[in-house]
Amino acid sequence: MELRQLHYFIVIAEELNVTKAAKRLHMAQPPLSRQLKQLENELGLLLFERNNNKRLLLTVEGELFLKRAKDIVQRVEKSVLEVQECKNVTNEKLEVGCTIYCASTVLDKLTLIQKQYPNSTFNIYENEPAHLNELLTEGKIDVAVTTTDLPYQHVKTKTLAPDIFVVAVPKESGYAEEKISVAEIASLPLILLRSNREISIYNRIIKEFEKMDIAPNILCECHDSAMLLNLVCRGLGAAIVPYSMLSSFSLEHIKILNIEDNPFVIEPLVTWRTDSYLPKIAQEFLKLF
Repeated sequence: MELRQLHYFIVIAEELNVTKAAKRLHMAQPPLSRQLKQLENELGLLLFERNNNKRLLLTVEGELFLKRAKDIVQRVEKSVLEVQECKNVTNEKLEVGCTIYCASTVLDKLTLIQKQYPNSTFNIYENEPAHLNELLTEGKIDVAVTTTDLPYQHVKTKTLAPDIFVVAVPKESGYAEEKISVAEIASLPLILLRSNREISIYNRIIKEFEKMDIAPNILCECHDSAMLLNLVCRGLGAAIVPYSMLSSFSLEHIKILNIEDNPFVIEPLVTWRTDSYLPKIAQEFLKLF
């Protein structure tokens, strides 16, 4: 059994179609089919069930073998990287995941690491904590910055400084006060940030209004943080956002209001793998937190 056969199998399992897998691997379909057949013959079992429309389905044995194959390929790749970096052949690709509410925190650190590694490249995944956990498990990211503890066992976690939410209103609204109560927030035309995946912060905001028996005036649910603040700048409404989110955004058209008896606080977490080699660029990235 060769390492390339495991790689072929993983791609076929991800595509569930040999023709699509072959295109992704930049090879012809017949030799790829032969490689799969050889692998199944060597194992003495079927990894896929075939149907008439050429779509594949992993067997129970195939599901198990996929997990092991990914682990083997990942460990080999990390081992090669570790040996190369012993000779100062530095990999300058940083693989990071973050949730939508931690994107600004990650952006600040990426700016710093890019100055340290001018030739660096990045893969950035913005997703819900559960998906970031899968990416860590599969070795697709080395570090995750999130608002929720990840259940993956082989990680270390560092809690970052609390990030307090504020209310961003258009400057043209003429709001004179520096502070605002939760009850007053509910009366504003609100533009709330809501990820399709990570809804816990959104739910906390809604539940806080429910506790006070207040119906918020929700003008818009936005799924992109940059769009959210641009809508505020255009005078469409107000937004409840982490203060860190405003750090890299022009405040020329925005006024920031602190929330009285603020119930909206998050504690970001930075999490990294401990069961395989962590590239030097990822190690340096972690030092910035």
